[in-house]
Amino acid sequence: MRVARLCSAVTAMLLVAPALPCFAVAPSPPIDLRTNDVATPTGTGGDTYFGWRVVDADDNEIQTSWQILVASNAELLASNQGDVWDSGKVASRQQNHISFKGTELQSGTRYFWKVRTWDRDNQSSSWSDAAHFDVGLLTNGDWSGAHWIRRNSNDVDDYTRFRRAFELSNEPIERAILYVSATHRFELYINGQLVGKGPAYHYPDRQYYHAYDVGKLLRPGKENLVAIRTHWFGGGQGRPAGARGLISKLVVEHTDGPTTVIGSDDTWIQSRDPGWLLVDPVQRNRGEGVGYVERIDGRRMESDWFTIDYDDSTWKPAAIIGPHPVAPWTGVLQPDLTRFVETPIQPVSITKRGDQIYVVDLGKVWAGMPCVKFEGGKSPTLVTMRGGYELNAAGILPAGTRAQSTNMEYRAVLSGKAFEHVPTEYLGMRYFQLDNPPMPVTTDNFQFIARHIALDDDASSFESSDETLNAVWDLMKHSIYTCAQEEFVDTPTREKGGFLGDAAIQSTVAMPVFGERALTQRVMREFLDSMDRFWSAPEERGRMNAVYPNNDGGRDIPDFTQAFAPWVWNYYLETGDRDFLVESWPKLKDIGGYLDRHIDAETGLVTKLTGGGGAYEFGIIDWPASMRGGYDMETDARTVINGWAIADYQALAHIAEVLGDAEGAATYRRKSATLEQAINKRLIGHTGLYMDGLHGDGTLSGNASQHANIFPLAIGMVPPELKSVVTARVNELGMGVGMVTVSWLVKALGETKQGPALVDLYTNPNQPGWARCLDRGATATWEAWNADETGNSLSHAWGAAGLEGYVRYILGIRPVKAQYELVRIEPLDFGTRLPWAKGTIATDRGPIAVHWQRSPSEYSLEVTLPVNVTADLVLPRGNGDKPVVELDGKEIAAEFEGDSIVVRGVGSGQHTAIRRN
Repeated sequence: MRVARLCSAVTAMLLVAPALPCFAVAPSPPIDLRTNDVATPTGTGGDTYFGWRVVDADDNEIQTSWQILVASNAELLASNQGDVWDSGKVASRQQNHISFKGTELQSGTRYFWKVRTWDRDNQSSSWSDAAHFDVGLLTNGDWSGAHWIRRNSNDVDDYTRFRRAFELSNEPIERAILYVSATHRFELYINGQLVGKGPAYHYPDRQYYHAYDVGKLLRPGKENLVAIRTHWFGGGQGRPAGARGLISKLVVEHTDGPTTVIGSDDTWIQSRDPGWLLVDPVQRNRGEGVGYVERIDGRRMESDWFTIDYDDSTWKPAAIIGPHPVAPWTGVLQPDLTRFVETPIQPVSITKRGDQIYVVDLGKVWAGMPCVKFEGGKSPTLVTMRGGYELNAAGILPAGTRAQSTNMEYRAVLSGKAFEHVPTEYLGMRYFQLDNPPMPVTTDNFQFIARHIALDDDASSFESSDETLNAVWDLMKHSIYTCAQEEFVDTPTREKGGFLGDAAIQSTVAMPVFGERALTQRVMREFLDSMDRFWSAPEERGRMNAVYPNNDGGRDIPDFTQAFAPWVWNYYLETGDRDFLVESWPKLKDIGGYLDRHIDAETGLVTKLTGGGGAYEFGIIDWPASMRGGYDMETDARTVINGWAIADYQALAHIAEVLGDAEGAATYRRKSATLEQAINKRLIGHTGLYMDGLHGDGTLSGNASQHANIFPLAIGMVPPELKSVVTARVNELGMGVGMVTVSWLVKALGETKQGPALVDLYTNPNQPGWARCLDRGATATWEAWNADETGNSLSHAWGAAGLEGYVRYILGIRPVKAQYELVRIEPLDFGTRLPWAKGTIATDRGPIAVHWQRSPSEYSLEVTLPVNVTADLVLPRGNGDKPVVELDGKEIAAEFEGDSIVVRGVGSGQHTAIRRN
């Protein structure tokens, strides 16, 4: 229904630049309903929040209010009764992270919800379609009826299978949820169907579990089977050793009749999986604990062990460890809503070399598992295989089994019959080589199972007039796939460690590029948890583990700890998750206190920031060491560490302001300003450049690295009279940093509006950087710009840091208010270096698309904004004295802001702003 409205009054009230239509359509029902950032999740915790997307055919629309109903059953919800929560009409533009405020949610219970919204004319949408969410098991007591069980084993590489057969009544199934956790991994099957794999690693007292809706896989009135294979393989980088064990609870609710509960206990039977040989187990990387070389014996493989008809008569009862909680699983099990995605990848080519060597090219680096379908051959012939990253001149993998300091070998023992060789643990690789297989290797018998957490590849896009710039985007975007695993790991091969610095880099770009949320939130909480576990002493408060969870206790890297507060602020701007700020605020303030304790009373600088060891002590600055660009590591008060400290104080000030802590915000702003003054007083050399720091005797370093000068430029603290000399120094050094700090170089160029220099940074193949890596064959970002020469990792996703520059400076999209309620769209002026670019990013309110083009006489900026987003569009002023500015075909008065023109208050829909000289 079209409803008349007072256009002039609305225009005056909302200050929206475009002319408004005199008739408006009521909003359509909201879509994309999410609970805890997941559609219809199974196994949420007690902290529940809601989100949705607003749909409205009108341009320049916002959501002014919303109402949520949560009901205990679908029938009540359909009759518009929120017996669990009726929020009433709430005046708010927020449309995600709406915290549940109703009757206390119950463990193991399904709830139904829907939402409606109001537009700026107070017109209401219809109710959305119903969505539901299943609350997980919230307390230790909710696991009653289930025990931790195990197979009594001392295997260092332990593959154990469990089975439990049971019959169900003929009563129809209303709902069936299976809860499961294991150390370290599980594969869950119901009646022969793979349901899921997990969980993420943690310490036993913080163990994760997964929950699955399995009702459609169960068979009323018939025998059913739960089958689970676990893999425990000791401690390693990013993986506490924990203890071997499994717990599972299946709750089947019938439409009419008692609930059936199948909990893990000694009625379950177990057996070692005979397909994995454990003769002389070989560690892939002894120092990192990546795992063991998998040797799969085709003679012993039992591919039907998880089916109902399999003969399990020789299996033994499982050993009971105890009901939950029991040592070492003494805490409340935590739900994990991240899920692994496994996708078959067909090779780009399979080449036969010599008599019997086959080399598979996956086309690019992937993390995952090779799947080989063997047939024929003589039992027990051993076939050796291995993965790798580079081929030698003969077109095969180099001699030996190691790549990136890791044994990449696989072994298969032939049975003389057909069997499938599928390893359990993932590695990163581009190439796979099979020596002397019994059959020709083809795409019919080989595929690669790529593995990563769920990511939405369609959430973002980028294209421009520069093909190298486009290729670098693709390189960096793909790199996230290789390292978004149990954590944001540093590499899928050598370490698999969830390092804080790597995680902050990957998460910051994965949020707008993939719409990633669940892994980010979980990993941030883990690093907060590290503060309690390892850094709770008064003199250590504020420090965080450099990698967590891990198997080697408390260890930190100072500037990784410093990266946390800016990461949290970026997360808030993306999501509007104020509850997380409240939760983390005490520990964030501890980080501020950690910095305060290291301010030298005489110089006012952060000095010898405690943490790290060896090459990491007092700050890593960059990594590998060769990427430090000659940084003076003998300094006690390091310019980079002080730059990070300003970023911390600024983030803490922003967070305090959001939380209503006016005194705290003023305090952190004062600390930031005071430190800025100290840096400019103490760390600028006689040439006007920032030097690397102060030595212990108070003398100034003689080295002016690019690292020392990008932080002041990016922060905006360089005195006006020195900007030209500092900028010249940064540009003179080209790419003089590594991946730990490359985002600061991008920000230095972006914040000082050096568009052509920024494009050159991405596309120049004649200096270290992404373009040169592409020229040298990179298909994922590297650990160092010269990793192909040094042996550093060839799959290190922290190199994806440059994606932030595409989003913030080339497309020019940055949130001004949280959750993109207000966004500034300001692509840099690239002159003739880049005539056009376009792309899309993800936000909680929907995709934002930008397409800008320039010619000598005209600049156009076309944007598509989702409902409930307002944008300020910023165009370069150009060379004309009196530029003509149009918005959606109508001339408007130009508002100048320095060398830019600003069009304020542009609302949802598609809009085009044009500046003509």
